Amino acid sequence: MSKGFALNNQDTLVRVACTFVFSLFAFFYLYYFQADLLTVTQHVLSQGQTHYNHFIGAILITLVLLFVQVATANLLKKVKMAWAFTFVPSVLCLIMLTDVHPVLNESKLEFGAGVYLCPIALVVYLLLVWLAHSTGMTAAFNSLDFKIVRRLWANLAVLFSLMALACLCGNNDRVYHVRIHAEQCILNGDFEGALDAIKHCDEPDENLTMLTVYALSRNKQLPESLFEYQLKGGSKAMMPNGTTTRFELLPDTSFYAYLGNCYRQRMQTMHYLNYQKRHKRMNKVTADYMLCGYLLDKKLDLFVREITKHYAVNDSVSLPKHYEEALLLYTHLHSTPYIIYKNDVLNADFQDFQKLENTILSAQRKTALRDTYGNTYWYYYQYE
Repeated sequence: MSKGFALNNQDTLVRVACTFVFSLFAFFYLYYFQADLLTVTQHVLSQGQTHYNHFIGAILITLVLLFVQVATANLLKKVKMAWAFTFVPSVLCLIMLTDVHPVLNESKLEFGAGVYLCPIALVVYLLLVWLAHSTGMTAAFNSLDFKIVRRLWANLAVLFSLMALACLCGNNDRVYHVRIHAEQCILNGDFEGALDAIKHCDEPDENLTMLTVYALSRNKQLPESLFEYQLKGGSKAMMPNGTTTRFELLPDTSFYAYLGNCYRQRMQTMHYLNYQKRHKRMNKVTADYMLCGYLLDKKLDLFVREITKHYAVNDSVSLPKHYEEALLLYTHLHSTPYIIYKNDVLNADFQDFQKLENTILSAQRKTALRDTYGNTYWYYYQYE
């Protein structure tokens, strides 16, 4: 009697410990790592009609996963297998839920192989449980007189393996996670949060370039800080085109409303901006978009001729940082420049840039210059 009572107490401890650990894992995995992915998934599946709440969603999904575990335990209670194995169906459900990826060059999402493999894995799991029970393997295992510590660690080892499998099979695309997190921040008006997320991503991407430009513009920092970020795609990446660059959450209409006008026909960035210019619809936002577009494409001549239409360019007026860098670079590159821009402090920095460039071996030059001048337009123009 006392032995059976001790075993029951051990089983209770193992069950409580496993349930607690899995509940914590599921909640934090859903709330901190996959929250933005689930937001995008619900947004796409509901066609923008509903919004996913990170906290409430994580709580509800965790409760559903626990319900699946309890149902599995009750269904297989006669088998009396290790408690950690009753979490297998819950983990498979979690994998199916988070194995979602964007379709390349299309404005939609698709579920990964987990949607097809997990149901098969569930069937295999049930067959293995039945086989183990019918052959007496589970009965033999349960008859072993394991100490509580061994029983607990054996169950936790199985559970940690299942949790690792869930993390491995879910969406782990770091760039995509940064992208959708930045977009979520922009929707919430947290432009600093979006820019901070993008700045800590080491892999340049056209979508991140579009979000960087938009967030900087909304934060009144576009011509001052643009080239402090890793950029890819030139001016074409500054606006959504529905394929290589597109928003997952932010409506295109909101983006174009900010720029000034939304048209039925999609246009590439510079085509759109020139159209606005021809129809006298330019404003401060679109002017900076156009000027930065020329800089991204390294078209300094067009930049210089355009900037005089929107800014006073003379020695007594301070311009945004990257505009000054571009004007000084233009002056040095042309023997008969359209504009001669002078700035003694900036010119000294540029001479230091050139001196460092000429004294470092070509194999190490880019890395060395990035460390000191990676946040300047000079570095972007020469090495990106």
